[in-house]
Amino acid sequence: MYQAGSISTPGTCTQGKLLHYVPGFDADQTIVPQQECVVTQCGTPSILTGSDGGLHLFVAGQAGPPRSSSCAPWPLSPLCLHLRPEASALDLTRLPDKVDGIQRFVSGIPSAVMNDGTMLAYFNGGQLLEYQRKSETGWSVSAIPVPNLVVDANPVATLAGGSVFVLSAPRGETLLLCKRDLQTTTWRFVELGAEASVCSVAGDPALAEFGGKLHVFVCAAFADRHFPVQEAFELWDFVVDLDGSPLEATPISAIASALDGGAPIRVSGTPSAVASHQRLQVFVRTESGRLVEFRSCDGQQWESLAVSQGEVGGNAGAVLSGDEDSVVYASDPMGYLTEFREIAGAWHGRRISRTSGEAERWPRPVVCGRQMRIFDLDVAV
Repeated sequence: MYQAGSISTPGTCTQGKLLHYVPGFDADQTIVPQQECVVTQCGTPSILTGSDGGLHLFVAGQAGPPRSSSCAPWPLSPLCLHLRPEASALDLTRLPDKVDGIQRFVSGIPSAVMNDGTMLAYFNGGQLLEYQRKSETGWSVSAIPVPNLVVDANPVATLAGGSVFVLSAPRGETLLLCKRDLQTTTWRFVELGAEASVCSVAGDPALAEFGGKLHVFVCAAFADRHFPVQEAFELWDFVVDLDGSPLEATPISAIASALDGGAPIRVSGTPSAVASHQRLQVFVRTESGRLVEFRSCDGQQWESLAVSQGEVGGNAGAVLSGDEDSVVYASDPMGYLTEFREIAGAWHGRRISRTSGEAERWPRPVVCGRQMRIFDLDVAV
């Protein structure tokens, strides 16, 4: 899964060429910037819908001249790719890579949010980096001043209650929450894992606001960090008040298993979460590789449903359609992209890609108008 020079820990990701899928239309299109540069490789993107109906894709990647043959795994730079409406190619913008006069390379998977026309993008640059773009000033970058901790991990950001929340899992040993009010530059930090005595985290967290609270989902385990053998991972829900105060932490996969009267459901990887007005849904792989859903109508009581009949290749990407129905994408073990939709209370899957690729991928869907678009990686092996 990982290319030479990368490390399989939170904060890193598979690198490859970016693909663009539009179900029902031409699929498997390789992304090509319009400028005199090409993105020779990059990691999984974070996607924002712009006010013009276009899309902004943020990636940690490499860009070079059209005939560049360089495909070394490092270094990677922060890049923004702008896909305009009805366009097939993208505008490429190199984001500033110097913080306090020191050049910072980035890695892993970024995260981006939009606040009243201001774009905020977060990258792992050996520490958490915050990029801001205001129409009148362009892009600026600053480091999030996390005290007494080296944060080399993927950031996951969301907006809620007039604040921006950035979560990460440094070294897989803690769950760090960074929060600031949008009108200030002062950050607050909370180690959520310490609040629940969780010592081991797998993958990255997923975030969703529901019922006036922030839910942080992560695969975690009670484990003694002094011993190499970890316990099995369960899906946890860390509930946070919108002022940043932790409220409770619950192993929801254990609760759902007990409710169904079955064996405990063990999970792995990074979950994907969506919230509508009616319910909260989380999608994650089990230890055996099947895709399952955990859903709640009140954010407290949980039930589980099988999404895939067989194994999936990597993490799933979920999104709400224009009708607020959940749509989930994942690769199958052969590397074909599969779409899952719920019909009459049961999940059904269909293959939507023409060609196969690396199975261990993480598709990223986004709704653009009434159209679904999925971005994925053609991984160099």
